[in-house]
Amino acid sequence: MARIFIWQAIVRQRLYFYTASLFIICHISSQSFAATAAGKDSVLPVRLTFSLSSANNQVNAELTDIESEYGFTMDNRKAFSRLRKLTRLHLPVWSRLRSRLFNDLAGVSAKLKWYAIAMKCYYSGYHDPDLPDPACGGMAEDDLPDSTFPAAGLSAGRPVIARPSPPVDVADILASFNDGKTASSYAVLVEVKQPISGKRKAFTHINNVGHMFITLIKYNSDNSVVCRSFGFYPDKSSLLAATPLHPSSPSVIKDDSDHDWDEIAGKFISPKRFYKIIGALQSYEHQTYHLDRNNCTDFGLTMARIGGINITNTVGRWPLGKGNNPANAGQSMLEHKLANTDEEFSDPLFVSTNLPPANR
Repeated sequence: MARIFIWQAIVRQRLYFYTASLFIICHISSQSFAATAAGKDSVLPVRLTFSLSSANNQVNAELTDIESEYGFTMDNRKAFSRLRKLTRLHLPVWSRLRSRLFNDLAGVSAKLKWYAIAMKCYYSGYHDPDLPDPACGGMAEDDLPDSTFPAAGLSAGRPVIARPSPPVDVADILASFNDGKTASSYAVLVEVKQPISGKRKAFTHINNVGHMFITLIKYNSDNSVVCRSFGFYPDKSSLLAATPLHPSSPSVIKDDSDHDWDEIAGKFISPKRFYKIIGALQSYEHQTYHLDRNNCTDFGLTMARIGGINITNTVGRWPLGKGNNPANAGQSMLEHKLANTDEEFSDPLFVSTNLPPANR
């Protein structure tokens, strides 16, 4: 009799175990099927899956609307303000959608001449914000806006005014970077204004030959920024100086922070490359300007190459001469004839244009 009771107890225990196991398997399978049916290979609750999809749809719809409106209005300030609001939502967006959002922000910021913000946004578009790259200081969208913003703010409709570039001492540029603060990262951009936007024509009218200049950026660990734009110019002492009839001239470095551009390209660089550019700038301070072989484009191409940006097919002709020039350099950038030659900072180049689609 005792053996019968023991046997019955064993049978009941095994039946309980099999029943519990079957319940667990069915519960997990039902959640996996529901999640898979919602488009996720996951055992997360279905309501969370739908929440993720809804967030992406919300961001995608708003982003599409912003891009569509910008295509008609070309209002950089309004577009920036609307795009910036999307980053503040902290929605769990897909990586491609995130990249699109921050690339749009980078392009609009560059057009507003907020170059430090443009490069931060460009960085955020290619890197997971939860996995910052120590080489670039972990620049996430939470850092925006910062001290790189103009004091004027984001007043809608206020145009970005191009002003004549004033001369600047190289010592002044160096002093701004020697601010006594620890750098977290560096960046360089090269900007080109063509004589005729979207054309390889080396000059137009009497003396419109375009211009090429660069921007150097130092991001500090305290979230402050130093950003300087400058270019190489002839210091014309006569009407014919730096012309095909008299191509040589003394030179001068000018502050190009307010200079317009048609094409722009940029990237993050190592401290070594940054200081090589500083050294090259110092060597240019006393060089002679020459229209054919040492002009603003030669200066810009030299700085770009040191930074790891190589632009090809930049030479063109003009009466009595030929050489590198903004028309050809800018058109090559527009035609994507440029490359990142830097193996250490190998992200795709940040590239943008101010030209309307009809001129590209």
